[in-house]
Amino acid sequence: MIRPAFALFTISLAISACDRGPPAAPAGLFASAQARADGASLFAANCAICHGVRGDGGGQRREGMNPPPANLTLPPWSEEASAGRTFLAVRNGLRGTAMPPWLSLTDRQVWDIVAFIHSLKSAN
Repeated sequence: MIRPAFALFTISLAISACDRGPPAAPAGLFASAQARADGASLFAANCAICHGVRGDGGGQRREGMNPPPANLTLPPWSEEASAGRTFLAVRNGLRGTAMPPWLSLTDRQVWDIVAFIHSLKSAN
């Protein structure tokens, strides 16, 4: 027989694991010129084909995508407060869209892409 206290602990652990929310951006990420530069290279190699070189959603593969690629220069993508959600979108992809999970990238590389996406806001 399962003890009620153990059952409650197990249930609360499962719920808390699902309710962690997005990860916090590493300290200093958005001030790092190196993170933005590394992110720009990674973005050009992996993301620009759909999102466009300026991140505005106007990439070569845009045609026929429903929904179209996101304009990353606009909120919520360009906001620091949404950095963790942007990280998860890159890492895990977005269900119901053509956005694939980028599991081949390290966490550091994904954060660098997030830093670059954030810099697009100030470029427009």
